[in-house]
Amino acid sequence: MGKVQDHKRAAKARRQVDTTTKSADATDRVEIEGVVEECLPNTMFRVKITQSPFEQLKDKVVIGTLAGKMRLYRIRVMPGDLVKGYISKYDVDKCKITYRSTSKAL
Repeated sequence: MGKVQDHKRAAKARRQVDTTTKSADATDRVEIEGVVEECLPNTMFRVKITQSPFEQLKDKVVIGTLAGKMRLYRIRVMPGDLVKGYISKYDVDKCKITYRSTSKAL
């Protein structure tokens, strides 16, 4: 390769920003586990939180929506399913469901 191509390649590498090291979104959310109590329209669910790092969130009922691969592959969620998800620290009344367990809640 010529000097011009090497120069352009080096300039492009300097312009690119590595977004994988950014962890701001991980600090803005709280991971939770819960049980789906009720199915609502528009792929929304009423979720009762069973496990959370904060005691104030335990036994709280929030509105959950499907997120990520759950929405992409249309994974079905039924009442009684154990689910994992996250809550934003800015709005603790809503959660995003990211995983559905294969076992049923007791």
